[in-house]
Amino acid sequence: MSNPFAEAVSALKLNYRQAPNLGEFSVFSGVGDTVKDVQTLLKDIPCQAACPAKTNVPAYIEAIAQGDPDKAYRINQEDNVFPGALGRICTRPCETRCRHKWTNVQGPVHICHLKRSAADYKSKPPAPLPAWFEATGKRVAVIGGGPAGLTTARELRRYGHAVTVFEKEQYLGGMMMMGIPKFRLPREVVQAESAAIIASGVEVRYGQSVDAARMAALAAEFDAVVVAAGAVKPSDLKLPGMPEGAEVPGLEFMRRYNFGEVGEMHGQHVVIVGGGFTAVDCARACARAARRLVGAEGTVAIMYRRTEAQMSANLEELEAMREENIEVETLVSPVSATVEHGALKAIRFHRNMLGDAEHGHKPSITAIPDSEFERPCDLLIVAIGQVRTLDIMADGVRATDKHGTTHPKIFLAGDFHTGSLDVIHAVEDAKKAADRVDAFLMGAVRRKQHVAVEYLDTRGATGRVRDHDLQRPLPITVLPLAKRDGQAEVELGFDEKATGVNATRCYLCHYKFEIDQDKCIHCDWCIKVSPRNCIKRISRLFHDENGNVTGKVEATKAAEATFIWIDSDECIRCGKCLRICPTDAITMRKMSLQTTTIPAFDLQRKRNVVTRPA
Repeated sequence: MSNPFAEAVSALKLNYRQAPNLGEFSVFSGVGDTVKDVQTLLKDIPCQAACPAKTNVPAYIEAIAQGDPDKAYRINQEDNVFPGALGRICTRPCETRCRHKWTNVQGPVHICHLKRSAADYKSKPPAPLPAWFEATGKRVAVIGGGPAGLTTARELRRYGHAVTVFEKEQYLGGMMMMGIPKFRLPREVVQAESAAIIASGVEVRYGQSVDAARMAALAAEFDAVVVAAGAVKPSDLKLPGMPEGAEVPGLEFMRRYNFGEVGEMHGQHVVIVGGGFTAVDCARACARAARRLVGAEGTVAIMYRRTEAQMSANLEELEAMREENIEVETLVSPVSATVEHGALKAIRFHRNMLGDAEHGHKPSITAIPDSEFERPCDLLIVAIGQVRTLDIMADGVRATDKHGTTHPKIFLAGDFHTGSLDVIHAVEDAKKAADRVDAFLMGAVRRKQHVAVEYLDTRGATGRVRDHDLQRPLPITVLPLAKRDGQAEVELGFDEKATGVNATRCYLCHYKFEIDQDKCIHCDWCIKVSPRNCIKRISRLFHDENGNVTGKVEATKAAEATFIWIDSDECIRCGKCLRICPTDAITMRKMSLQTTTIPAFDLQRKRNVVTRPA
């Protein structure tokens, strides 16, 4: 005789739906090749997500902390091409996203300076990177030997193509050699890293100016042409009353300074109009050091139309300018020039007030009525930006999208493609351009990006302990003001102690701790042992269409908890939770963003390990 009650209970058991396990990767270990995998990595490693070149920041800092600067340099070289240079001049978008920015008040990890430490302490000079493919027989011309041109050449050489760089100057490095003062970036650093690229088999032809006719000829001669000529044409100020040729473009002044061509400046009142990197470099060059170029009677001033908050200079540079007696006057715009006996004597300005800022843009500017004033000026340096010179393009050729042009064999890279940016963005754009060119030449994409996920059975040991969070970051050593002669480097880098302290502050976000919900018994031991609020009781998680966590509802009582969940934003990678778990529910894995050849990718994909340890 049937039992209706027992049948009902049995039906309820069969229909019971368990809460899903919370694995944030598509595989437990192996190759993660879904959108979810990449998004998980970039969410967990915000510094790498913010880096235009997607530098594996935690990996190279971990190598430094382990005492291996050569490995750290090699990781950087793979990703951002110029570690020694960028360790000095990078705009540091990674540091604004460092998790230390929201977990304590000690400031971010000094990611940029640590990149320089890897370069300073490596045991041997930069060397060429290995090729990805055998020789293809294809020939590519690259116009310009600056950061973008050299990056493009390196990547295309690794693809197996023969590359010839056409450079109009007698040196490589472009803006790194011409536009950045040597007291910020020594020439020998640029030369060594450029030499490593050339040593891979790239041909360079110096003193080669390219116009429209030459461009057309190169397109006929080579299988592809990449234009990486930069954005070096200065934007004009065109002030009323200004004598013809009296204003000096910022880049031209820096070129003269770097190559020892600046003449007598004692007693001059120098005004730099602008608030970008070039304006700051020009001001600091004029003031080298404590006004040695302009003398005790001279003055150096930056006049900028917005506020210091909108300037490109970071806090360290603003403090350095104050030490060097450089005036910074903001919320002013030039109106006209005053000339006496054919010579510039003053610049007239009006004062501004800021308006609203549209999303993604700087605040608008409104002139304040009747606010004009005059400032003495013997030399006006205009540093308000540069544009590309499109007249070198072959007749009838114009830019399209994704680095292409209306000519099938001509491509664009770096500032010539994006407009004037900075070195790290030039590297990013050039790498993408090289990928586009290779796909054009070979008729297929030959490299693929994925997330490599590695299970580690090390009992949660990462090298980090809670005490690392209590360290105070040590500052970089700088040259005393009296010794700043305009030649010697001002920032001297970290010594070995400062390198170690700053490296061990890194949270090593490429380690991921996760809880297997099928093994978790909600004993809360991991919560009690965690050094901060990084492990939480969760009643509900919200996901996007790719399965990534977008929100959570924390449980206020243990009985309301659906999951015990590790918040990667708060995790300090100490491993205490894993070691105390009585059911081995917690695992540690290591993730990295990799790009490999398609055959290697397919082989790794077949070897995926999709099961968790028993």
